[in-house]
Amino acid sequence: MASQKEMEAFNLLLAEVEERLREERGLHVEYVQVLMAVMEVFGESNPEKLCGLRLTTDDLMAKLSTHPFDAPVILGSVEAPEVNVPGGLGRIRAALGRGAGAVWEILSHPSDPFPSDPHAHNEADDVTLDLSTGALYHDRQYVHTLFRKDLAAFRARVAEKYPGLVLPPMKES
Repeated sequence: MASQKEMEAFNLLLAEVEERLREERGLHVEYVQVLMAVMEVFGESNPEKLCGLRLTTDDLMAKLSTHPFDAPVILGSVEAPEVNVPGGLGRIRAALGRGAGAVWEILSHPSDPFPSDPHAHNEADDVTLDLSTGALYHDRQYVHTLFRKDLAAFRARVAEKYPGLVLPPMKES
């Protein structure tokens, strides 16, 4: 059985792999996807056994080099500090002194076009923006809809930075 220290080191290792997959392969993967992929490529159903192997980030990246992640592709990112996430998330961030999360990744995931393809994701606030309706979601649960003018301004910023990117048509509200 892995020690607490080995488990913590393994979790940090997986977080590093998650970040490198984002940077090197342009994949918006989550920790659990990385863990499942590592378990699959090593043929091990118990993650505690993997902790004891003393693997490095490079070891895992090599093993995962051809793994077919079903994850959104990062098309780019834009800063939009004026897009405020309303409600509880915004109040929590303000109480912690963090301010609004300004960086939004533009993601495409044709096999799962929810909420739109492409859509925007704000990692700091963990919300996803439907680029056709302005609806904001947290864990696939609706939380708010941007005003149409705010959505149009956000889309204009994306279009200006990525002129070749085809955005979904804006739907009437």
